Amino acid sequence: MLHMWLLVVRFRCWDHVAYQAWQAQLVNHFFFEAEAKMEIAHDITSRVIRQRYLKDLFVQWRGLILAYDEGLAKGDAVLASAVWRNLFKAREDVDMRAVAAVVGYMRACVKYLGDLEDEAVEVAAEQVFKKVSLGDMLILVDVPTASLKPAFDKAGIKSAAVAAAAAGGMSGKA
Repeated sequence: MLHMWLLVVRFRCWDHVAYQAWQAQLVNHFFFEAEAKMEIAHDITSRVIRQRYLKDLFVQWRGLILAYDEGLAKGDAVLASAVWRNLFKAREDVDMRAVAAVVGYMRACVKYLGDLEDEAVEVAAEQVFKKVSLGDMLILVDVPTASLKPAFDKAGIKSAAVAAAAAGGMSGKA
């Protein structure tokens, strides 16, 4: 659902009719596929049970849209909170580096999608998410900001990512 939301954010830049049509088609395809997987992969043959699961999934989708939209508007801390709740199931043992990396990935994807021409999004939507590397986001998370570097140096904290970044380990895709 994360990638669906990223595409929906980009679709909002289009005129209202095109935005609504593309969003409706994307969401419909997702839910048709979800229902097919319930029947085929999970052997849920009861249509009533599948409909109940689809209704729950739709409620989650609507909540996810609200949470990620709020995070996009209000900042990385709010977005990280939404990612932690929706993607990491609000587990307390989550590595916050991973949450920060996903937030960085989301921001980089929004920027990348925003830089594309409308036709490029229409034609190659499935290729868009291969352009931004989650691994690069983890490296970025590990590199201290310029304002924190003196504090880290004073405390004797060294990061392997700092050495990797200095050696050109980041690809610069984000």
